[in-house]
Amino acid sequence: MIKDSSGATKKAAFPYFALAICLPLVLGGIFFVFPQLSIFSAAKLETIFVGYGTVLLGFFSGIRFGTKLNTNRSGKVWMVPFLAGPFLGLIVLGVPFSLALAILAVGFGAQGAWDSLAAFRGNLPNRYTAMRTTTTWLICALLILVFILDGMNKSTF
Repeated sequence: MIKDSSGATKKAAFPYFALAICLPLVLGGIFFVFPQLSIFSAAKLETIFVGYGTVLLGFFSGIRFGTKLNTNRSGKVWMVPFLAGPFLGLIVLGVPFSLALAILAVGFGAQGAWDSLAAFRGNLPNRYTAMRTTTTWLICALLILVFILDGMNKSTF
């Protein structure tokens, strides 16, 4: 619940946005667990899953970059972390699927920790950080789950 300018309390749409933004990865995770439900081939599903993860990683970098542009603090050193998310996303498009999942999990975890630190310092709104922390945990859990399932499917006993 948040208060608008008139002081009235209203429900925040942020939690719903957080879940909606993760929905394609959640569906991908379900399709990896239950491949018979998927309308995509396994190779296409891998491409879609990594591709959306890449887009999402760049999206979260863009949010931080926009926040930085709205502050009066300068410094070129902070440009490096902003470019790290999209750069990692670009790398994962050319590596094997299991490695792409690991890189994305590290990227999301690092960005999530960085966002939490920024909120702790007062550089990001608390409600954004709550949403971001939730999405980070959900995304990382899905990436790890799919990583484990992929390893189990490709292992030969």
